[in-house]
Amino acid sequence: MYAVLGNIEFDLISYFDGLEQRSGSDFAEHGRIGGKPVLQFVGDKLDEIRIDLVLHAAYCQPDEELQKLQAARQQHQALAFVLGNGDYKGRFVIAELQSTGRQTDRSGSLLAVEAQLSLREYGGDAPPKPKPALAKAAASLPAGKLKLPAGLERFKADIAGLAKTVAQVKSVVGKVKTVINTARELRQLAGRDPAAALEKLPGLLKEVQAAAPGLQVSAEQMAKFEQYSKLAGDAVRVGQSLQQAKLNMTAMGRLLTGTPAGQVLDKLAACEEINGRSEVALRELAEPLAGLAAKAAVRRILR
Repeated sequence: MYAVLGNIEFDLISYFDGLEQRSGSDFAEHGRIGGKPVLQFVGDKLDEIRIDLVLHAAYCQPDEELQKLQAARQQHQALAFVLGNGDYKGRFVIAELQSTGRQTDRSGSLLAVEAQLSLREYGGDAPPKPKPALAKAAASLPAGKLKLPAGLERFKADIAGLAKTVAQVKSVVGKVKTVINTARELRQLAGRDPAAALEKLPGLLKEVQAAAPGLQVSAEQMAKFEQYSKLAGDAVRVGQSLQQAKLNMTAMGRLLTGTPAGQVLDKLAACEEINGRSEVALRELAEPLAGLAAKAAVRRILR
């Protein structure tokens, strides 16, 4: 994950294409009789950020991604913008969204889109600073007095664990997508050359066997975050989708194991129904997974 805006993730390897940031200061100009005017600093301007995106059907659904961005813009809400390294840039509103379709299929569905997302800093009051007396009192305490309670130490560990688990889920989702694509390619090949498809079938089974255990482990890791009220809903939805995907991978493995030469095409055709169920599971986990990634990025588990 390169950055997150609210619950919207921007992944560098998928469709994030560039970021431009502008900042400035406002100066009032005062005229002087017989001399040059002088400037007086008024305040800083609101920061502006432009994000360039390239959406392609090879790694996402361009229509769905654009609709997600439009929905966020139409809510007119300030969203936290955080880089993947945890650098919190502030709260921004989506001021403008421009998109240009570069490629479509025969039915007019978008295959490739270039988009520009313009963000404007929301501003508002800064969070209150601690009172000097309280800060001075805290500074005078012995080091031992400033240790975090055991519960908060575990909370810090869980923050890091959530980010790691989200990354783990993304990785295993990528493996499932690879299985789906390979199965479909082999089905097309089996229609032309069943013998060649049969030779490649062990490779598909290897991919299935690599994906299934990761799905189970990721689901178990995700269940650990159901104890937090702000995460429970998303964690449950992601876990359920992972379990469903795991069942689908297991079913595909059983279906294809020991496939005789005369049934290659039929077996791979039967895999299409399993692929459809897997795609539904992956779609259902996309939104809650993005929400969890956003909360991990802005360190929001309890709040």
